[in-house]
Amino acid sequence: MKWTRDRCAANDLELVRVENLNDRCPEEQWTDFSLTRFTVARSESASLDGRALPTGLPPTATRAARRGPNGRRKTA
Repeated sequence: MKWTRDRCAANDLELVRVENLNDRCPEEQWTDFSLTRFTVARSESASLDGRALPTGLPPTATRAARRGPNGRRKTA
């Protein structure tokens, strides 16, 4: 738990919710491991200024060919 909190703090994230899911596992396994679900969110809402969408497509020569239903390659 401390490790997760430290990583979130170091990366401007926050733990929104922590759920103990051990009751979904057999009780005899509880001593061996812990099943926990973490919900993580950004500490501040990110603005769109810091994000850039990719533009353009790579040249067709570098794009991988896909296989058609018959197993043969077809161009994308």
